[in-house]
Amino acid sequence: MALPPISDDAIKKLVERLVKIESPSGDGEAIARVVEVLAEELDGLGILTITETTEGPWLELSRGQGGALLLGHADTVWPKGTLKEMPWRDEGDWVYGPGTLDMKGGLAIGVAALRSLSPTVPFRFLVTPDEEIGSAKSRDIIEDRARQARMVIVLEAGMPGGGMKISRAGVGDFTLAIRGIESHAGLEPDKGASAIREMSHQVLWLAGLENKVMGTTLNVGVARGGTRSNVVPGRAEAFLDVRVTSRSEMDRIIATFKAPPRFDVRCRVEYTGDFNRPPMEPNSESQSWAQRARNIWESLTGEELVGARVGGASDGNYTAGLSPTLDGLGPVGQGAHARHEGVEWRFMEPRVRLIGELIAQAGRY
Repeated sequence: MALPPISDDAIKKLVERLVKIESPSGDGEAIARVVEVLAEELDGLGILTITETTEGPWLELSRGQGGALLLGHADTVWPKGTLKEMPWRDEGDWVYGPGTLDMKGGLAIGVAALRSLSPTVPFRFLVTPDEEIGSAKSRDIIEDRARQARMVIVLEAGMPGGGMKISRAGVGDFTLAIRGIESHAGLEPDKGASAIREMSHQVLWLAGLENKVMGTTLNVGVARGGTRSNVVPGRAEAFLDVRVTSRSEMDRIIATFKAPPRFDVRCRVEYTGDFNRPPMEPNSESQSWAQRARNIWESLTGEELVGARVGGASDGNYTAGLSPTLDGLGPVGQGAHARHEGVEWRFMEPRVRLIGELIAQAGRY
């Protein structure tokens, strides 16, 4: 069946309702309240399933076979109580509040787009509870549903001015652990092998692994070691964030970390960890869908829909290798994960129409 379309005012009220449900990652009860609101808005559009997990419930709405997969998440980065410091504000052209951009506004766009469809158009809408913490519980279902889809639309925020995201970096979390030899720094310094000194050499070596042309970056965000200033340190560790834009670079980093150099051969050096999200790389199919999106956007707004490459990750990283994926088609605004988070409202209605038309086109194949 078809539900009545949602007016612009009703979309704004839905965003407000969702934002006022603070739903930080890991708070299953709060995430369940977001899912309940979405279920109310979508009831009657297809087969609606809510599946409980330890992180909170999944919501899945499906109709027919194939078609597009619309992908969103109910969790935010903001802890409960944030609304007291940065409350919901409707200033007409902009709305503000925790989660407006990432991604309560995106969920509202998804609901409105689905309610605008002809009742014969197939689709699947999946809302997960743990995107902001890596989607460990949701990755399997995301990838399974992507394999079944004609294409994937991710409701993450767009770029300023309305651009979409056609490429995302893969993200790796690694730990560098070094075991040296302790000794007295004054009496027998030469009998020690400083783990901190070795770590310093390793950090400089890591900088040489970067490839800015290819988009590969390595950041040592935390480093620690030693016990006292008069002891040659026997242990040190560092924690790394690695970003890559291609699988070849991901494979290069993994292989390099398996056989790192030792600048003091008396030290033991080990890198552990992995990439928790593969890079989202454009391919011929996704580029074809991106061109469709550009054509629709130009007909709606008279403006160009640019495609951007970004360093941040999303669940689109998981789907891009399985089905053509368009990301960043959610709300447009500023300040994701920041205190000035907000949505520029003029983009909401054309975003709804863009996504609705893409889903309709995917349903014809």
